[in-house]
Amino acid sequence: MILEEGIRTANNQGLITTTAGPDICHLLTTGRSAVIRKIMWENNTGAPETLIFGTLDNAAVWVPLLPTIHCLNGFDGELREEELPAVEFRVDRTAGAGTTGDILVQASGINLLVRIELEEFGA
Repeated sequence: MILEEGIRTANNQGLITTTAGPDICHLLTTGRSAVIRKIMWENNTGAPETLIFGTLDNAAVWVPLLPTIHCLNGFDGELREEELPAVEFRVDRTAGAGTTGDILVQASGINLLVRIELEEFGA
């Protein structure tokens, strides 16, 4: 993946409190793609939890794109750019295999706090 310099920003959905389903972290700007540069979380749920970042396919089915992140109870955590795999979130309207490009997080429990920093590329 070779990308020119883009616009670094925080996710446009603010601080996310996880629920039972995939939660939207960032709605991709039309005509752009994005790469997550930092993930931050806080777990005070009373139990260890997990986070998985991904997107939806064109049929609105969950597509995980990053490995599972383990979040110990009572601790904050973060993964920085150099620790994250190179995954580009982008719109792909290919029938059956396309994606929306929006960045979502699926947690194993509710009430984890999540925030991401990302870089958007494109027009």
